[in-house]
Amino acid sequence: MMRFGLGLRLGHALAAAGGPPVVLPSLYLGQVATRCRIPTNLSTTNKLANARTMHIARDDLTSIKIELPAWFWYRTSTKAEVNVTGNIVYRASIEYPAGTFTQVTFASGAVSGTATGIAPLLSDWVNVNIPKGAKFWVRSYAVATHSIVFADASSGTNFWTCDFANGEAYEYGASGITDKTMGGTLVPNKTDNTAAICHPTAIIGMTRNPSVLLIGDSRVAGFGDFFNAAGDTGELARSIGPSLAYINAGSSGDTLSEFIASHTRRAALQSYCSHVVVETAINALRSGTGQNKTAATVLAEQQTILGYFPTKRCYTTTTSPSATSNNSWATSAGQTVNTNLAQISAYNDAIRAGVANSLGFFEIADQVEIARNSGKWKSDGTAAKWTADGLHGTPFAYQAIQDSGAVDPTRFSRAGL
Repeated sequence: MMRFGLGLRLGHALAAAGGPPVVLPSLYLGQVATRCRIPTNLSTTNKLANARTMHIARDDLTSIKIELPAWFWYRTSTKAEVNVTGNIVYRASIEYPAGTFTQVTFASGAVSGTATGIAPLLSDWVNVNIPKGAKFWVRSYAVATHSIVFADASSGTNFWTCDFANGEAYEYGASGITDKTMGGTLVPNKTDNTAAICHPTAIIGMTRNPSVLLIGDSRVAGFGDFFNAAGDTGELARSIGPSLAYINAGSSGDTLSEFIASHTRRAALQSYCSHVVVETAINALRSGTGQNKTAATVLAEQQTILGYFPTKRCYTTTTSPSATSNNSWATSAGQTVNTNLAQISAYNDAIRAGVANSLGFFEIADQVEIARNSGKWKSDGTAAKWTADGLHGTPFAYQAIQDSGAVDPTRFSRAGL
């Protein structure tokens, strides 16, 4: 993929002069579908798994490749990227339309391929005929020598990773799980918000359309949210998914410093995307179980991360509130702002003023705060309407961000703001 620097400088000049926007290279190898996401956990007990994941084509697809992982971001433990011990052997298919299967091959025609801790598994080219806007499914069958990996959900919270309404399913076990990539009904082990699933980390093809890598914490991952009709969740994917392909590398509990310490696999996904949005900030800024850092420190960490994407068009975002409440966030009077609010506000104001190595920002905070830099969630007397924990939005809040148009996907096809 070409370096964008000269084109971006020209684009800024053209935009300032009222000229045409800069376009992407005429053709590049990039993400062409929605709902790819990173794995966040493993199981050393269950070594066999069938997955059926739903995606929406964001270009007319005639030939694609899929990437399957043998690594995960350990969100419940080390908060680091971890390579699996041993290997994961995968089989896979593309299901489109529902019930019609195209075999995915690997290594120039083999029906199975091996993902290792050294490198994810990238398939051969798969010939398909999937029109832009159509739903399709990727089926994968994993046989692990040590552990399978997956995107896990959270018991007791509204954090879903498996979209049953759109036909997703995940079945797994220590034994007895047979390959269903070319047919058969998956019997999911769980059917509630504790259900895990393993998505491809990328679905790529030759495209002229923008594609976006999402870097962030639980708010990008979609913690507290529920799938919209297209299966998108979180502060960014809900708005980007209706028109553009994306990879969601958001990780619950992540911080900027933890991303700096361990980011190789997630940063590598930039090779499939034209744009990157770096959102992770609130866990570094907030007091309590956060890191309670100054805005200056967090902005410097952010600059380090933006530096990992030197050839990409990068954007940042303002960060939503963190507040406690004595009445389930039903009113503003019942909320108590985070003790590091001054630094959270300073960070947001710096983002609004513009930071280096970012083409611009998306105004998230204003969509959910009662007033700019108030540090309090919007409220109307209804308990837990905008947030149920003071840190994450509810599906209502995530939908409000989407409806606001604050995350405008058309900006990814322009060089400037």
